[in-house]
Amino acid sequence: MKRASIVLWAAAGGACLALSLGFAAVSAGNPMEERQATMKAVGQSMKEGAGLNSAATFDAAKAKTAMESVAAAAKKLKGLYPPGSGDDPKSAADPKIWENKADFEKKLAEMGAAATAAGKTTTAEAFKPAYAALGATCKSCHDVYRKKKTT
Repeated sequence: MKRASIVLWAAAGGACLALSLGFAAVSAGNPMEERQATMKAVGQSMKEGAGLNSAATFDAAKAKTAMESVAAAAKKLKGLYPPGSGDDPKSAADPKIWENKADFEKKLAEMGAAATAAGKTTTAEAFKPAYAALGATCKSCHDVYRKKKTT
């Protein structure tokens, strides 16, 4: 059992390293592509967090790792919205970001704080509402600052 845990943690560490290196190489100098890759990583971490939302599946170490990734992404994202970087048609960033940058950055800070709080939990009973609060901060930002998808 101990060996299986070591192998699992080594694989998880390798995956995190690969993701980090991949994101660093994604788009040297293209903030739109870099923020999209960062948001995809946030989505993956949130998916991992969703899988830890019950007493049967909760693992404090996994929750901490996933939530630390989200908190780090929130800090990184703050610098990935320079003026003009939303002009690309592939960008999901709504122009409202640049019209109200202070509020947008406040929401990123709230996301980071909520992720940090969720990562500090040690039980499923504490993690579940902290994770839900993080999800609510993500939604509040997407509702205002993400372009609506057209079909």
